[in-house]
Amino acid sequence: MRTIYRIQPIDEKSPTLFINPDTADRLGISRKKYMILSFGSSRVFAEVSHSRELSETELRLSGTLISDLHLPVYLELEIYVAQNEMMLGPCIGMLMSKKFKNITASFLEKMKIYVKSYNELHGAIVVFALDKIDTNGKLVEGYCYNPVSRNFEKGIFPLPCSMYRSIGLSDHWKSFFLSVLGDRVFNNHYFNKWDMYQWFSGKADINIQIPFTSVYKATQDVFDSLEKFNKVYIKPVAGLRGHGVIQVARENGTYVFRYREDGVNLRKVMQNKDQADEYIRDKFAHGRYLIQQAIELIQFRGGVVDFRCIMQKDQSKEWVCKAIIGRYGERDSVVSNISSGGRAFKINKINKIALPLSDEKIAHLDDEISFSALQVCRALDEYGLNCGTLGLDIGVDNKENLWLIEINNRDPDPSIALNVRDWSLYKNLKTGVLLYAKSLAGFAPV
Repeated sequence: MRTIYRIQPIDEKSPTLFINPDTADRLGISRKKYMILSFGSSRVFAEVSHSRELSETELRLSGTLISDLHLPVYLELEIYVAQNEMMLGPCIGMLMSKKFKNITASFLEKMKIYVKSYNELHGAIVVFALDKIDTNGKLVEGYCYNPVSRNFEKGIFPLPCSMYRSIGLSDHWKSFFLSVLGDRVFNNHYFNKWDMYQWFSGKADINIQIPFTSVYKATQDVFDSLEKFNKVYIKPVAGLRGHGVIQVARENGTYVFRYREDGVNLRKVMQNKDQADEYIRDKFAHGRYLIQQAIELIQFRGGVVDFRCIMQKDQSKEWVCKAIIGRYGERDSVVSNISSGGRAFKINKINKIALPLSDEKIAHLDDEISFSALQVCRALDEYGLNCGTLGLDIGVDNKENLWLIEINNRDPDPSIALNVRDWSLYKNLKTGVLLYAKSLAGFAPV
């Protein structure tokens, strides 16, 4: 466990770091006369002076150093020493909005869930927005968590050492953060359903099947797919939460379209191909769509069942399956999403929901899903993506085969944990992303 340090300002004109000699010896800097101090992207040159008046967990910095580092003195800090540099931190950024005005008092109150385990994080947790970044000075105006007052306090801070983002970025901003942070941004690259299919459909070493998928270009593409599979889904390439998903099936010479609109599950029947063609042209005239093979997944009370496998990297930068939560959609719904009327259940309840499995077989299914998800996540690492948190939607067909339906990589919503009344898991998922950010910032566990 790392030692926690606190900063005390001292009225000293020269840029000086005062440190207990025993602390300096433990950190391996007892002979240092000068060092580089860093906090986030800020770096300053400092003289090192020893003092027995200080406790072993106390550092005293001259006012000029504190000012130049933009270092809040209320923080609980860890120290990492590399050659001639002493890193104070961690300094973790949370890019949560494009507009600073959106970071309101009520918003910051909700952000406190991320720092419930501050005693594991330490350092600076800075919430900020794109429009308050000084790219030249490498500074941000934002709010830093104060562990003393237990509130976020406004200030000017250096750009962080690592960054968790929940918003999309333009190529300009991606390039900027790459130049400053390198590979210490996660999730560093958003990808869509078509990317996923191209990456994993031909990957033989992944122990999970992928529904056949193609790009929608013309109505004939839908009819060709229906010739092969009899039932398909048409989905937005970059859709979220099941929005815009339509199921198309051939039934007794007709074409049946099922979808959800304004909270209602709808069904439209086209009597022939010409009617279906006209309907498809009108429905998918704008946007980019995929045609995906429909898998006969297990069902419960007329609703499709799938599983959300929540994967996160821990402070050792290793993938961990945090939870597997089942979902079942409303009767006749084409999706299982909670936001579209679905309900959640813990995987150990599946024998009461969809499959009459023994406890032993439930444990085996849990292991299978976890293992397959781990393979997928490690493959993404190989592709060069830095994904710290992912939500994998995995289906089980009537023969108990596993299917990778979708990978949610744009800040997957952990509130599904609340749908199964697991507050502890919800908190763990929120704080988990920052523990990984801490390791990216250079503060791995001892």
